[in-house]
Amino acid sequence: MLYHAFHPPDQPSLTHEQRTERLRAELAATQQALCVLQGALTDAKTRLGMISRIARDVERTRRAPGASWAAVRAALYSRPEGLKDVGPDLPIL
Repeated sequence: MLYHAFHPPDQPSLTHEQRTERLRAELAATQQALCVLQGALTDAKTRLGMISRIARDVERTRRAPGASWAAVRAALYSRPEGLKDVGPDLPIL
């Protein structure tokens, strides 16, 4: 078994068209994965931005730590569909 890990069995030669088709399929899968990861990155950046704005408001955080903690939890656990309405001018607390 270990031998096959370092010496894979010989594959039959692929034609140029078969290689091209395989590469197109790999490219499509990679592009789809990239789109999914970009969406996840955007989601994480939005959530981090919200938490950052909550943490920067030190006076309000000291005055109402429970409300600030609830806002952080809402930023962490809200559904992604709800994040699309969050803009830079939207007050968090």
